[in-house]
Amino acid sequence: MSTDPALIRQLARLCHAASMRAVLIDVAAVLPLAAGFAVLSFSLAGWTPACALLIAATLALIASAIRHARRHDQGWVLRKLDAACPSFEDSSALALQPKLPSSPLAALQQARIRVRMAHLLVSAAPDLRAPWPRRRLQGLWLIGLALIAFALLLPSLRAVLPASELSATSAQPLSGQGTRLAAIRLAITPPTYTELPSRKIDTLDAKLPAGSQVEWQLKLDRDADGVALSFHDGSRLELARDGELWRGTRVIDSATLYRIELRGAAALADDRGYRLDVIADQPPEIVVREPAQTLTVIHAAQAEWHLSFEAKDDYGLGDAELSLSLAQGAGDQLKVTEQRIKLEGDGDGRSRRYRQRLDLAKLGYAQGDDLIVRLTVADRRQPEAQQSVSTSLILRWPADGGSLSEGMEGLVQKVAPAYFRSQRQIIIDSEALLAQHATLSPQRYARDADALGVDQKILRLRYGEFLGEEFENGAPHDDEHQPEKAAPDGLGHAEDVLAEFGHEHNESEAATLMDPETKRLLRDALNEMWQAELQLRQAKPGEALPYEYKALALIKQLQQAERIYLARSGLELPPFDATRRLSGEREGLTDRSRVLDPRSNDGSPLPALLSQLNGSARVDLAPLLAWVKAHPETPDPLGLLADADSLQRQPDCAPCRRALAARLWPLLPAPPAAVDARRLPDAAGQAWLDGLSGVQR
Repeated sequence: MSTDPALIRQLARLCHAASMRAVLIDVAAVLPLAAGFAVLSFSLAGWTPACALLIAATLALIASAIRHARRHDQGWVLRKLDAACPSFEDSSALALQPKLPSSPLAALQQARIRVRMAHLLVSAAPDLRAPWPRRRLQGLWLIGLALIAFALLLPSLRAVLPASELSATSAQPLSGQGTRLAAIRLAITPPTYTELPSRKIDTLDAKLPAGSQVEWQLKLDRDADGVALSFHDGSRLELARDGELWRGTRVIDSATLYRIELRGAAALADDRGYRLDVIADQPPEIVVREPAQTLTVIHAAQAEWHLSFEAKDDYGLGDAELSLSLAQGAGDQLKVTEQRIKLEGDGDGRSRRYRQRLDLAKLGYAQGDDLIVRLTVADRRQPEAQQSVSTSLILRWPADGGSLSEGMEGLVQKVAPAYFRSQRQIIIDSEALLAQHATLSPQRYARDADALGVDQKILRLRYGEFLGEEFENGAPHDDEHQPEKAAPDGLGHAEDVLAEFGHEHNESEAATLMDPETKRLLRDALNEMWQAELQLRQAKPGEALPYEYKALALIKQLQQAERIYLARSGLELPPFDATRRLSGEREGLTDRSRVLDPRSNDGSPLPALLSQLNGSARVDLAPLLAWVKAHPETPDPLGLLADADSLQRQPDCAPCRRALAARLWPLLPAPPAAVDARRLPDAAGQAWLDGLSGVQR
């Protein structure tokens, strides 16, 4: 006789209901306290402690749910059923045993309990959930609401708090006989563009954004005729009396050190300087996401250029603008076109992603052009925004290789420019045309062969320019292919006039850029090209191939020399005159055995000041103050000024001297390079040296 599955499911539902009730009670108890303390923490110290409290409360509730799930198991529900139902006779666990008891009495009891349990759970199942602790929960919710209300009213209470109720917990302790600050309050209002909240602190030292407005509220323990703030740059701020308070406001743009000065009252017992450190507004940071490199060479069939940038700023981003510069042409014919595009970007106020797709055809981008792109992003600083410019991204479409050597004539000439390699392409096209002979019509075959002959002619003419052949006049130096066509009467021949009065560029001897061997190779290559062109024009690509291969072989020999210069002369030095050796002027020469002069310290007062601090004499700090003003990049200049100010107020303070000396030590100029003196040899070494020089001691 096995256990009824429906009975087991009913018991499981009772366990789950009891566990959920316990978890809900914990949530109802923890939630108001966690919310109240989180809001109060945020009002006093910001997001960090508030979030920490909420995270701790969440983890506590998760742990509580796990504990209740483990506690409310089947054994727990059976114990509750025995306590709630006397008819079970404390034998409810016997009903869930899967095996029949060996004792007849136990088997009878098991059957009876199963019947009673099934009847009870189906007809009127008991409620085993814990009751709601209403009074305890009401008290906790009232406490939580009170904390939230106090946190919301705290800024208003601070603003209207009378002088007599200012917190004196941070008031300076009385040291000797002097005036004491009974209460301190600094109200800091950051610039509007930062979107940072205003805050109030009870200390005279503060760290604030640049451009913040600071209001001082001071209360003295005795009356005074006037209170002023003296800053390290020489400026002063007179505080105005407002009842028992002294108030004053100033905008802080740069880090400063100040002291409180009194009139008509004893000086402050602790009249040290106080620091206002400034957090500078940083310019936007721009990161290029696409393309990955600054120089991109356009690929075949590219119609668009995709750009992607990411910008961040500490307080907020402003306008973004993409500038396009299209450079067309070369040399004196270079033309640059500017264009600007406003970008919006995706993201929040402090971090944005800018994407732009450029249509190259609309921009007029063509071969030989360069497209330069830069992104300019501004922040929201007032009154003048800061701007950052990204690195320049260049999209390049390389120009035709034949124009790479323009402007170099007369200086250096390349033997093998890019178009020299087209002879191999003519061979490939000729072989392909032969393979298609059977499939092409005679007219088409002759037309394609003639087109190859035109290509061979163009290539031959280009090579001919290197031998001074500027005109198409047939095969060079081959009289059988170039019959004379003079006028019948021999007068008015253009070539004769040019030969007599002009400078002949169409003669190989006039081309002075190449040596004789190179000229011979190039002339032979031109003759082979002429023969190949002749066969191609007659629709005989098969007979043209031998000449094409010979021309290619000659071109390869030409390519072995990289460059040919106009002048080929060796270095000729004048003959050496030994009689003038060591006879020059010796003015200004010094003894090399002298010790090197130490390098000056560039007028820095720090070494002398450090020497004074190590002594006992009074230290003159005026040069140090001037040096700090002239070197704003000094690490922690306010700390250096504060230590100098402490020593100036207490000249006999030994700890003040040590503190200032510790700050000056890392700022000393680097020592000059020195030459180590040669060490004197010992007795054995000296004897060895004497033996080498033949000295007898």
